[in-house]
Parts: sequence; C-alpha cells; structure tokens
Amino acid sequence: MSIDRQRIIDKVIKCFALARSEGASPNEAETALRQGRKLMEQYRLDDQEIDAHQACEYCISTGTRRNPAGWLHSLADACAKAFDCDYLAYQARPADWRFKFIGLGVSPELASYAYSALHQQLIAARRQHVSTLTRCKPATKRRRGLIFAEAWIAAVSVSVQKFAGHQVPETLRIIGAYFNLHHPGLTVTESSRTHAKGYDLKSQEQGWLHGSAAALHRGVSQQVQAPTRIGGGL
Repeated sequence: MSIDRQRIIDKVIKCFALARSEGASPNEAETALRQGRKLMEQYRLDDQEIDAHQACEYCISTGTRRNPAGWLHSLADACAKAFDCDYLAYQARPADWRFKFIGLGVSPELASYAYSALHQQLIAARRQHVSTLTRCKPATKRRRGLIFAEAWIAAVSVSVQKFAGHQVPETLRIIGAYFNLHHPGLTVTESSRTHAKGYDLKSQEQGWLHGSAAALHRGVSQQVQAPTRIGGGL
C-alpha cells in the first residue's frame, strides 16, 4: 500500500471517530461523517478496507522450527480470548514460527505478554512433572508430559472464561475485515487432545491442578503496564 493511500485511510478513520465522539456536536458529527464518506468515494475505499486498518497486531516467536504443536495453539487461543483478540500462526523465516495476535488498541500486545508469561510457567511446570516420572520410558515421559500440558492449558482456559471480555460487534467486524483483507485463504484447524488412560490420568490430574493455580489477571485497565500482573508462581 502506498503512503498516500494509508494517509487517506487514516484521515477517514479520524473522521469517523470524530463522528462517533460523544463530545462532537450534531453539526460536527454530520460534517465529519460526510467528509469521511467523500474521501472513501474519491479514493475508491470500501468499508472492509477501512475496518481492517483499525485492527492492531503484535507478534511473538513460538520458539519452534515447525508449525506449533496443538497445545501451543490452545495456549495462544486462551490468551487471545482473554484480551478480546484473535490469533494466527505463521512462518516468519524457515526456522522461526510466530503467533500474531490481532485486536484493538493495546489488546494484542497484552495477549502476547500473557502468552509469554504463561508459556514460561507451563514449561517449568511440565519439566518438573516429567522429572518425577522416574520409572518410565522416554516415549511414555513425552506422552505424559503432553497430557500434563494439555490439562494445564484446559484449566487456564476455564479461568480465562471467567473474566474474558465478550467481543462487541464492532471488534468482531474489524478483526474479521483484517483477516478477509490480509489473509483471505487462511486455514483454520482444530486442536485435538491426547487420550489419557491408566497411569496417564495422574499426569492429567496434576496438569489440571497446576494449571488451576496459574494466575492470569486481565487488569483493571488495559494499559501496557498490565503484563506485570500476568501469571503467578506455581
């Protein structure tokens, strides 16, 4: 996109923001709305393009060389929901996959901080749990470590639902427009859970217990300082 087109889109967004402002008089609101629509018509801009450019994004490395495992997607999804965002995974370089959080204002940045904090807690908790599995084969340790992680994230997701904001129609529309404009062919996949049986159930129970103890605070106001309150000790 050219700088001039971006500048025009920014002007249109400002016009519509003024038109919706509570402090604007009826005459000011009408004038701002008329100017915004005139610019859209003059430069052949549609509503979806304007909506898409109101979305903000923030990226964080997954630390993986391949498409992140399902449990990492589940953690990213939980963090996105906590801050009224959506997310996607993409390959930035051959050896670097990243999660991109999309939302309004500082929400994507807060979601990325939440992911980073919870990911560190989860890795430490899983490592400690696996270290207690002294009479298991390596393959069994890997499976039970995965079951532990999935249960941990499931517990965190339940906690998130207690305070996660519900996306208002405007937020849904803007995020949807962003995906339609920038990622029209995006593939959506569902994460599957590992089936636990027999002695695996203990790892599942421990994962849920530790995940329930992981604190995730949305914060009173979504300021950039809020990430210092995300995550709690296990």
